[in-house]
Amino acid sequence: MLIMNLHAFLALVPLVASLPSMPSLMNKLKSLPSRDDQCPFPESYEITSLQVWTPNNGNTHPIVVDFQYADNETNIVTSCYYNGTQPSVGPEGLAPRYPCENPTVQFQWVQRTSSLSIIELACPNTPESGFMALDQITPRLSCVNTSNTTPFGEGSQCFSLDFAILKNFTALDPIEPPGGN
Repeated sequence: MLIMNLHAFLALVPLVASLPSMPSLMNKLKSLPSRDDQCPFPESYEITSLQVWTPNNGNTHPIVVDFQYADNETNIVTSCYYNGTQPSVGPEGLAPRYPCENPTVQFQWVQRTSSLSIIELACPNTPESGFMALDQITPRLSCVNTSNTTPFGEGSQCFSLDFAILKNFTALDPIEPPGGN
């Protein structure tokens, strides 16, 4: 019986060895052609000082999102802020996304799920190799109520419980040309 099982196992070895392996995002990034060292692909990022303020019912002040962003691979360090006045820079018809001070970095805050989507453009000025690295996080938040004597009025002020959120990007997609062509 042992010899029959051994033969069955050995018969499967070539089959398993012939299956393609699933490359990780990091391997995919490393295999992509980069024009030069001036255009590195993003792999990971760090979010610090994340704060989110949301209004209570009846308060007309828009939501406020504020955080710091850093990416060591691409040497980007930028502030990200939304207060209801910035226009969306995302494709029309999709969920709005907002630029950070460095517009290579964009974000979406989804209030319903308290999640933050991060988008970093890689080589955005080269259409044949332009990509966007994507990730979504649901930060651990601690919230306190604010009163109408505070700058934004009645609402909820939330702070990240983590001083720094270190994450790897989980997707890499081509940048769509303007107009979707």
